[in-house]
Amino acid sequence: MPEVLAAQRPPHRPVVDRALLAEYRERGFVTVPQVLEASLVEALRGATSRLWEAGRSLAAKTSHYDLSAGHRADSPRIRRVSSPTELDPVFEQAAFDSVLGDIAADLIGGPVKFYHSKINFKLPGGGEEIGWHQDWPVFPHTNANLVALSVPLTPSRKANGCLRTIPGSHRGGARSHWADGRYVLNCNQSMSAGELATAEDSEVDPGDVVAHHGLVVHGSAPNPSPDIRTTWIIQYAAADAFAYTAPVIDSRHRNRMVRGEPATHARVEAGLIELPPDFSGGYSSIYSLQTERRR
Repeated sequence: MPEVLAAQRPPHRPVVDRALLAEYRERGFVTVPQVLEASLVEALRGATSRLWEAGRSLAAKTSHYDLSAGHRADSPRIRRVSSPTELDPVFEQAAFDSVLGDIAADLIGGPVKFYHSKINFKLPGGGEEIGWHQDWPVFPHTNANLVALSVPLTPSRKANGCLRTIPGSHRGGARSHWADGRYVLNCNQSMSAGELATAEDSEVDPGDVVAHHGLVVHGSAPNPSPDIRTTWIIQYAAADAFAYTAPVIDSRHRNRMVRGEPATHARVEAGLIELPPDFSGGYSSIYSLQTERRR
């Protein structure tokens, strides 16, 4: 999609107050309560239902749909829809024109661009665990000023495997997501008992938004409950952060500006960067990589 002209981008209207900004900077994540209008939430839920129904008849994984074992039309087991902004205009409008763009700009602290998005379905009765990880090492940029916004489309609770985060872990820098020469897409091996004891559950409802920094350590437990947990996640980046590697989830909207002007220079943070594998030929999914590492 061609770059949207600056005049067509919504102006940045600050949303996140000083207390929440300070909490985000100190802890690496924050919940912005009931910030989404009910009409937008319902539109997102309706669009998600349509995508779910469209995936019923699939026999195999596609570039947009990741399927769990046992998927059938009469018993769909869809665990992720990648790049929903390409599949339904509701997601594109919300990612670029709604209050979500303002929240991202508040937390980034300046001009912000879109990187990718996905809808994660944590299926009932055993929806999969997501190991401890940081986002930035999976798609490293010239600086770590990345923020992910988690938009719950169903109630998210400890019982159904809600987001868990280690407060302040973003201040410790990037961790290795390799083990024994293999890319495992988690930093479980670096986690101490003391850190694990500090993990916090983000129990939220539709209308809330949870934001987390690109270097904060987070994950989620399995979902043994009878209730599905559905979350739309949008990854934003500072305008002056440029990716070093191929995207794990590509999109025609990648690098489109959300608020402010495009950067004329890259801001480069010093230090060594451990690179992920080359995903230019395609990225399976975090779920597939987790399954492979257990073999």
